[in-house]
Amino acid sequence: MPHLPEPVGAWFHSLYWRTALFGGGALALIQLGIGADAIKMIAMAYLTVTLIIFPLSERYPQGALMVHLGMALGLLIWALQQPGAVMPGWNRELVLYASATLATLFLTVLALFGGPWVMVGGLIFLVALMPHPEAGPYWAVWPLWALGGLVGWAVFRAIRRLEATQQELSQVALFDRQTGLSTRLALEVDYERYQALASRSDQPLLFSYWLLPDVQQNPQLLQELGHIMREAVQQGDGLYHMGDHLFCGLHIGLLSGHELTERLSRRFPNARVVWVACNGLTLEEALRQAQELLYRSHRRPLQSLAGMPRA
Repeated sequence: MPHLPEPVGAWFHSLYWRTALFGGGALALIQLGIGADAIKMIAMAYLTVTLIIFPLSERYPQGALMVHLGMALGLLIWALQQPGAVMPGWNRELVLYASATLATLFLTVLALFGGPWVMVGGLIFLVALMPHPEAGPYWAVWPLWALGGLVGWAVFRAIRRLEATQQELSQVALFDRQTGLSTRLALEVDYERYQALASRSDQPLLFSYWLLPDVQQNPQLLQELGHIMREAVQQGDGLYHMGDHLFCGLHIGLLSGHELTERLSRRFPNARVVWVACNGLTLEEALRQAQELLYRSHRRPLQSLAGMPRA
């Protein structure tokens, strides 16, 4: 079954957490083994914070990510204020400049996920609290921080535009404008969800399959058909235009399809419909059974009402 493409923003969130867990976690574990006492304390704090926040990312994706990123930035600044937080072979000034470079990446990621105001807040936070050498052109890193933030903001805006475009394309693919019903692709996306819902609620799931040759070349009749079908079914049922003169529906807990069948039959005398109890069936199996029933039978809908499944 096809699935809709993952939103761009969700992909970046997933990339962040993979980097934080595997990249940051591996680095922290290495420092626990070879680092100085101050570095070990920071590594342990990072691992603890990550293991606490990550389980919350599924429920609060944006909030958990921003809190984790803020905690990581705070740990970086706190580490630089510890006298023992110096890498072997590095002097204090080299550590500060390397950390300033790392802070540029932090600002880029802040802007990418949080937008411009979060980026501005992070920039002020770094300028105010980041330790710096007493001599040397350390102020030159401030424009680099701002540039990194602007790059992240540009990516932030691009992601929003891509997601808007992706949503529009998904609507076009999942929604039939002629009838106001969903499309075949939407049926393939929805079918497993309906199966799971019917299984959890222990209710029957019926699959209706319609042949309506009268409406194939008439846009006005297609619109009227969609209106009739939406009025006749219960809330939560799925209705789909399969193409040309074929339609289908998914109905959870339906006691009888007589009302929908009769209303369509009065307006479209040549309409034919079959019903399949599809609990536990794949979509391909349900379609195959419906097609066999439909094309083997030449009875009119009102003549075959007695054969309709009931809940």
